[in-house]
Amino acid sequence: MILGVIGALLENKQRRSNRGDMSELGIGAWIFALALVAFVVVTTIGFIRRARQMEKMQSLMGSDTVSLPGWTEGETVRLLSSAEQPGFYTLKPRFLSRIETIAFHHLKRAMPQHEVLAHVRLLDLFQLTAEGEDEKWLEAFRRIAYLDVSFVVCDGDMVIIAVVDLENPTIAADERLTRLHQAKKHALRTAHVRYISFDPLHPPAEQELRQMVLSPETMVA
Repeated sequence: MILGVIGALLENKQRRSNRGDMSELGIGAWIFALALVAFVVVTTIGFIRRARQMEKMQSLMGSDTVSLPGWTEGETVRLLSSAEQPGFYTLKPRFLSRIETIAFHHLKRAMPQHEVLAHVRLLDLFQLTAEGEDEKWLEAFRRIAYLDVSFVVCDGDMVIIAVVDLENPTIAADERLTRLHQAKKHALRTAHVRYISFDPLHPPAEQELRQMVLSPETMVA
């Protein structure tokens, strides 16, 4: 279709040239044709670049992570309708387990002037600083996408004071959990976060716990 338009314009110009009519209209037709060709070229290059970027992102994210979907209106309607099915979502019986609840209240008593948040994702704590480079940004995202911490202690302005984890003896017996825990500690160390952990079955005294949380020397080992 585009070639047909350009051909018609060229034919029109030839006719005018044969009559010796080099009017401004003929020059304008040439300019329009060149602009149209440039638009087609730029648009095509843009589509090619976008397709290559999507392929690169999918290869970086791997098969073990959720791919980035190209949402359509039909898919959105389908997801909304399935979410409305009875029993699709059920409420957890507890937000925190009993042992986590005990540790939470112990931490609150030790830090009465502070806010304590539970089950916080690392993605909610950090700003990814590699946004200028897609590959590095995705790699940094993958490292912390599914990691969280037991508690986060903030001051009255919700500035992060410290991160608190409950020690879990099952981590050492599971190679995968060990790697994830090491990745979490590496991310916390990189961000220079004050970090403590304790055994919820044998927690430190409230005064000692307060000192651990507020001590400037309490960093990730």
